[in-house]
Parts: sequence; C-alpha cells; structure tokens
Amino acid sequence: MRSSATSRRVFLRSLVTTAAVLTVAAPALALAQQLGEGMDRGGTLDIRNDQERRVFGDLQCTCGCPRESIATCTCGYAAGFRSEVRAMMARGMTEEEIKAEWVRQHGPEALTVPANSGFNRLVYIVPLVLIAGFAAFAIRVLRRLRERGAARAASSASGAPPVAGTKRDEYDDKLDEELKQLDDE
Repeated sequence: MRSSATSRRVFLRSLVTTAAVLTVAAPALALAQQLGEGMDRGGTLDIRNDQERRVFGDLQCTCGCPRESIATCTCGYAAGFRSEVRAMMARGMTEEEIKAEWVRQHGPEALTVPANSGFNRLVYIVPLVLIAGFAAFAIRVLRRLRERGAARAASSASGAPPVAGTKRDEYDDKLDEELKQLDDE
C-alpha cells in the first residue's frame, strides 16, 4: 500500500513541477515566436471588391509576417503581392488557378488553409482522432474509478477488509475496539 501511495506522490510532484516549468517557460516561448519584428507595417489595405477579398484571404503573405493573409497584412510586400494577384485576375485566371500559381511560386505553406488532399488531409483528420482517443481514454479511466469506488463501498459495507488481499489480525481488532470506545465517550 505504501509503495502505491509513494508512487502517487512522486507522480503528483513531477506533474506539478512540469506544470510550473511550463508556466514559467510559456511567456518566453511566446515572445520567441514574434515574427516580423522591425518590419514596416504601416501600409494600407486596398481591397476593391468581394472577389479580391476572397482570393486575398486564401493566400498567405510570405514576407515573414506572423501567418497573415495578404488580405490583412499591411507590410510593403503584401501590397506587391496584391498587385500581382490583381494582374492574374485581370488575365482571367480563376480562383483555383490563382491558388495553384501561388503554390507554384511560394510553396504549399503559402496558402492560409491547406488543400484538403493527399498528405494535407492529416491536418484535418489527426485532431479528430486525437480528440476521440482522449475521450475514450477518459471514459475508460472514469469507469475504472467508479468500479473501484463501488467495490470499496461494497467491501466496507460487508465488513470485509478494506484492502483486497490483507487479513485481519489482532491489531485490527484492537484498533476497532479502541475506536468504538472513543465513539462512546
């Protein structure tokens, strides 16, 4: 019994220590992810119609900004990218053709939403599988805890020893007698 309690204490201590370290380290990690520092972000957005808004919203600015689309990025590079896409639209390219050309020029990571095809489908499937797996794990743990609680309640109600596999001895009887005397006082 003591080894189980000790291992629980060690586990809880390590869990609390890990949580404390992550809490202290989180601000440093967040600050390290600030992209685009020192960039000129004083530009203006010039979106002329809904089609431009849709197309610009699907394309990511690749200047080093923190994952912004060219519809919302105000850096100087984004203005040039918007002009480039407007020229594609003027040539009569469809939205899909523009996206394909953007991927060809800047790579697949330059789309704000990954294409739902091939290996990119994992981006959509893995989170759902993980959520379902963690939910199944939580349900299983809760059921085990409920079963253990029910088993303990049944064993204590029937007068059986509280821990399976242990025998009552003279010390248990003496302890019970002393507890009864304390209750009577």
